[in-house]
Amino acid sequence: MKHYLYFLFLLICISINAQTVKSTEVSESDTLFLPKLTGQTYIERKGYKGEQYFYDDWVDGDILLSTGEMLHGEKLKYNGLFDELIWVNMSNYRQFELDKSFVAEFWLKGIRGATIHFKRINLGEQTDTHPSEIYAQIGVEEKVSLYIQRKISVVGDEDIYENGKLYNIKSIESKPLYYIKLPSNNYLVLRRIRRNAFLKLFPEQKKTILKLIRAGHLNFKSEADLIKVIELMNEKGVI
Repeated sequence: MKHYLYFLFLLICISINAQTVKSTEVSESDTLFLPKLTGQTYIERKGYKGEQYFYDDWVDGDILLSTGEMLHGEKLKYNGLFDELIWVNMSNYRQFELDKSFVAEFWLKGIRGATIHFKRINLGEQTDTHPSEIYAQIGVEEKVSLYIQRKISVVGDEDIYENGKLYNIKSIESKPLYYIKLPSNNYLVLRRIRRNAFLKLFPEQKKTILKLIRAGHLNFKSEADLIKVIELMNEKGVI
């Protein structure tokens, strides 16, 4: 009888232990996919016509965490429609949307022969249409800085029938926003690269900036021209 009770007790202990180990493994696989990264499983949203990503292919990239730690050689994509950095775990090919609060900066390499440097910037108070923090490409980082949000926006929609069902498809396209950071840490927003629109942002320095544009023979129709003007403003101490 004693041997039977001991054997029964042993079976119960083994069963409880097995259930505990299984539960821990499931929890870890759902929440811990790399010791230094946190996020959630990424599933691409459907119902959009156009490209959601700044660059469609997976590229090698580096990540600077908010802790100051660096991760090198990760496979990354940037989703401009939802302003999210997507990481793929190459050991199991699962995709994850990384927690923005833990990512300070990241670099996407080999995009049209260049490395693109993004940074998480704080725009201040959050509104219904504008988040407080976004990822933006660094254009210039000096006294007056320029950050480019590679925003993908909805520009229209249409209803289509497929297999007897009605679907609403939204059309999306690239609509970058240009954030100019002043020494006061305030941001000015430029929605299109137009000379007059830019000059309106600086009414007191308008004449001086216009001279810089003319002296630099800038057409002010490209991002390169915008970057050059900001660089000249810093060089000449306009602000």
